[in-house]
Amino acid sequence: MPEPLSKSQQRLRGRKICDMDDNQLRDWIGACDKMENWVGTAKARRGWRLSGIEARAELDRRSDS
Repeated sequence: MPEPLSKSQQRLRGRKICDMDDNQLRDWIGACDKMENWVGTAKARRGWRLSGIEARAELDRRSDS
């Protein structure tokens, strides 16, 4: 079964969160949510969840300034 990510979300893999613009961060947060539910192992779910949390924190940090 192929990954549930869109092409734009796949292109964001491997990029640093701090280098993404706001739209890319929102897209990445969606990717993290999808993948957290899609992957099978607890370690992978944790990784996706943490990445989503980091992306949300970065987006919040930008909106506060």
